[in-house]
Amino acid sequence: MPTERKKKGSAKAAGKKTPAGTEPSESEIRERAYEISQLRGGEPGHELEDWLQAKRELGGDGKRS
Repeated sequence: MPTERKKKGSAKAAGKKTPAGTEPSESEIRERAYEISQLRGGEPGHELEDWLQAKRELGGDGKRS
C-alpha cells in the first residue's frame, strides 16, 4: 500500500523561484515533481519529465552563463 506524502513547500508549488544565483535543493525539486505527477494523475513513466519541469519551475534550469 503506497504511503501518503506530505505536501510541503506550497509557495514553491505556486511557481515561486529560488533566489537568483542559487539552485533549488533536491528536496524542493522532488516535492514539486511529485506534485506535478499527482496533477497528471500519478501515471508512471513520466518521472524524468516531471523532474525537469519541476527544476525549470523552481529556477534550476541547469543553464549557467
